[in-house]
Amino acid sequence: MKTQILVTLLVGVLLLASCEERTNNSTPTNPGTAAMRVVLVDDPAAFDAVLIDVIGLEYKYESDTSSDDGQDDDTDNEDGTDDEDSENHWVTVEIEPMVFDLLELNNGNEALLADIDIPEGELKEVRLILGENNHLVIEGDTLELKVPSGSSSGLKIKIDADIEEGNEYKLVLDFDAARSIVKAGNSGKYNLKPVIHATLVEEEDEFGAIEGVIWPDTVSSVVYVIHDEDSVSTIPEETGYFLIELLEEGDYEVVAVPEENSEFSVTTMTGVNVMDGVVNNIDTLTLEMQ
Repeated sequence: MKTQILVTLLVGVLLLASCEERTNNSTPTNPGTAAMRVVLVDDPAAFDAVLIDVIGLEYKYESDTSSDDGQDDDTDNEDGTDDEDSENHWVTVEIEPMVFDLLELNNGNEALLADIDIPEGELKEVRLILGENNHLVIEGDTLELKVPSGSSSGLKIKIDADIEEGNEYKLVLDFDAARSIVKAGNSGKYNLKPVIHATLVEEEDEFGAIEGVIWPDTVSSVVYVIHDEDSVSTIPEETGYFLIELLEEGDYEVVAVPEENSEFSVTTMTGVNVMDGVVNNIDTLTLEMQ
């Protein structure tokens, strides 16, 4: 009897060890894919609020495993549509529809739209779908933002970037609020013609950042960081704090532009160095009196 119990226990231990070994050496849950987070940020504008109704997200990719059957992928379908832009190439991502205030999505703040697995290959483009609940707040007044029908059905944003299996990516959708809002003549109405820039980075990639405080914080201003001919901007928080991320290595100018009709002039700090993986705190940049 004891011998039988010992044999049973031994078999159980061996089976458990075998299961653990298989688990430790198991392949990824979704082989042939990479992880990708899609986030929304804002290139700021001088409004009280910009409320954008995001209801859908799709992406189009070209798989590395696609077979070459000798046919031209750009041939037209029977209905006259371009096969390259066929709906069959688009993948719908499940997201929670939500209204975002774009002006809150700067200085390091971002909105997570999706966290997905994406097949390896080439990410061709994404499509952001907007609903009808879009509004602009100016001096306390809430105004409706009209969205052209084509834009509401899907804003296509070109990517054209390679996706490698096992990597982790972050797709940053930068909604340029200032350029996206257009006044409709003298009617007092506004149209939303979205301008969105996309940046795909590997999560392990290193970028630098610049942070600081604009003083006095009672003056509204826009902060620009300039490198060569490229510039990125943000609007400081009520405390004067600002943060600009995803900067490549190099020397930058930090330029603070106060609101018009203030008693202050444009103030510049030069030679601000950016290094990968480092947030350069420039402390306080004091606006100069005119």
